[in-house]
Amino acid sequence: MKKLLFIACFIASATFMSAQDSKFMAGAGLTYATDIDNIGINVKGLYLINETWEADAGFTYFFEKNNVNYSALDFNGHYVFLNNEGKCLYGLAGINITFYKIEIDGIGTSDYDEYDDYYGGSSEYEDFYGENPFSSLADAMESKGSEFGFNLGFGGRLPLTEALNLTGEIKYILGGANYFSIGAGILYHF
Repeated sequence: MKKLLFIACFIASATFMSAQDSKFMAGAGLTYATDIDNIGINVKGLYLINETWEADAGFTYFFEKNNVNYSALDFNGHYVFLNNEGKCLYGLAGINITFYKIEIDGIGTSDYDEYDDYYGGSSEYEDFYGENPFSSLADAMESKGSEFGFNLGFGGRLPLTEALNLTGEIKYILGGANYFSIGAGILYHF
């Protein structure tokens, strides 16, 4: 137990000592996607490999619209064209997986309605007509899937404070799901 506590303290102190030299950034923001035609919330982690190269991973959840939910998972590499006093412009390329889920509620038909008492109920004619042909419409329907694609675009960062950066990206996702994406957010430099 003492060894475990010692190791935990050592790792924590090493993490805090290297915070000034950290190469990690993380943050969140908003994204608009054209063919999805909706706004989403994104979270992103960024690793500064060196002065020229960076890598990021991000997830975007788009709000439900017309019974459809979308989300996207991105992994990108950045080539930094300009890095001047924290101001940064970069080109990006990477992969994207766009997930979708379509949920349609049933129309709510039932085998009994208020006219059944007047007409003697539906069971009288079931032998002739069979079961209610509309009963399958009462069931909810759901479809899920994903599309693989490639990201191409550019972005930038502008320092607001020593640790906070305003960030923006414009990218086109091509492949199974084709859409244009514009995003803005805040990144915290650890």
